[in-house]
Amino acid sequence: MSRNTRQQTHAARKKTNSAVTAEQAAQAYELRLAGATLRQIGQQLGISIGTVHKRIATHMAERVDPLADQYRAVELDRLDDLTAKAYAVLTARHIVVQHGKVVRDENGEPIPDHAPILQAIGTLVRLAERRSKLLGLDAAVKVDAQVTTVDPADIELAQMIREAQAKAKVEEARLRGEAQ
Repeated sequence: MSRNTRQQTHAARKKTNSAVTAEQAAQAYELRLAGATLRQIGQQLGISIGTVHKRIATHMAERVDPLADQYRAVELDRLDDLTAKAYAVLTARHIVVQHGKVVRDENGEPIPDHAPILQAIGTLVRLAERRSKLLGLDAAVKVDAQVTTVDPADIELAQMIREAQAKAKVEEARLRGEAQ
């Protein structure tokens, strides 16, 4: 097989892969809008959960239409539900249980378990981060800056020009007869 033929075959395969990827992204997006979990979408399309997430993110980035807004709304509703559940865990009373028995302090009171509270806090932080990302609140701030590189020869030339201008002023004043 000639090199040119191999290149053409590779290019054709790449186009096919791009088409398959685009189709998977569209299907994953539609399934997610319909309420499917990432795991369910991955199983249906035969791809990993991470790939499902990438496909949906890529598809969303390419879309600027009402369906993208609808997807954001669906995701925000899901985040609201998860946030409410995490707050419920955060505010509930948790006690330490060991080997199926409640652990008590020296006064006979159940010892509070802080681990579920800390886990709920971590979950709430991740949910807030996801919400910020979904709403574009974490987008990079655009900075309009101009960078000028200066080479030592430019600095030396500028100094020579200033000195020449100063000498020219002195000479001009001398020719006019002005005292310095």
